[in-house]
Amino acid sequence: MHLNDTDHKKPQRLSREERRLQTRVALREAALREFALCGVSGTSAERIAEAAGFTRGAFYSNFENKQALLLDLISERIQSEQASWIELANSQLDLDTLLTTLEARTEGFDPNGLWSLIAAETYLHALRDPAFAADYRAYHDASRTTFVRIVESLFRRAGKAAPMDIDEFCDAMLTLSRSVRLPSADQPDEAPRPFAKHLLMTLVRGMLAIAPPAR
Repeated sequence: MHLNDTDHKKPQRLSREERRLQTRVALREAALREFALCGVSGTSAERIAEAAGFTRGAFYSNFENKQALLLDLISERIQSEQASWIELANSQLDLDTLLTTLEARTEGFDPNGLWSLIAAETYLHALRDPAFAADYRAYHDASRTTFVRIVESLFRRAGKAAPMDIDEFCDAMLTLSRSVRLPSADQPDEAPRPFAKHLLMTLVRGMLAIAPPAR
């Protein structure tokens, strides 16, 4: 029996751009684990590259440095999530359904706690590194501005006036979102866990409940 040409098709070779995209994805996934487990100071470009199975040169062909990759990771993740929140806040859902939907999204955002750890590490690194702090502040301010828009929309939907400065409230919410629990005394090897995400929406619901009617 003779095999025709179609039986011996060679695997299609990836283009240079496709290979580059695969490399970036692998580096980003490795960086997510390394930053969460080892912190910013304990993670290097070399460590990320090795964890992803690439060379140091491959890292610097895709990212300026580890700080740039760190900000790229958190910016993309948070901006994508906030875009979904804004879409929901502007939807035709009634307020109670909207709050329930937002609570479900909050619960599913960081199931294994990696993003809470990264957020905490990034904040601490910004406190210690003035050069990094400038870039981090720009990201943080943009993130808070978007969060303020979402919370303001919720108060408008409820016909309420915020009982406190919304900027301060959103800063407090962001601080809670990057908080983690230490392992318990009876389980010292347990990985740090983020605080229960439903606390965020519980605070929002509480603020809406005590807020006076809008004038």
